[in-house]
Amino acid sequence: MKIERIVVGKGKSVPVDGPDGQWSKAYYELEAVPAENEDVQAVKMRLEDVLDQWLSFKAKPEAEIPKLDLAELDQLPWTTYKTKEPAKEGEAGWIFTNTKGAEELAKAMQKSEGKLELGAYEYRFSGKEKNFITRKPVKK
Repeated sequence: MKIERIVVGKGKSVPVDGPDGQWSKAYYELEAVPAENEDVQAVKMRLEDVLDQWLSFKAKPEAEIPKLDLAELDQLPWTTYKTKEPAKEGEAGWIFTNTKGAEELAKAMQKSEGKLELGAYEYRFSGKEKNFITRKPVKK
């Protein structure tokens, strides 16, 4: 029998806040085409090793993620990109990272690798030194 390709898939689910709460889930697949005389068992094991590394994450305890009030975030002085006027509800905008009232948002974004989706918006850091927070409406 000639094996032309090897596909290996693995997944992992980790409780974020206890077995009855939310879970963090991930699933990955890798595919390889073994060389003419390559040991297929060795190829499979290498693929599994890569997947095991990718799945070695640990869920962040919910206590580490700050609680944010969406109404308070809407009250921050968001500025539009084009007109530089105050951004209206549902409109993209930006603020400085050190804006008073944005401290918890910045902390939550840092814990979420610089990107956070909350309510109707996606928040990201921007600028060379990550000194801005941008928001854009989430497309539903």
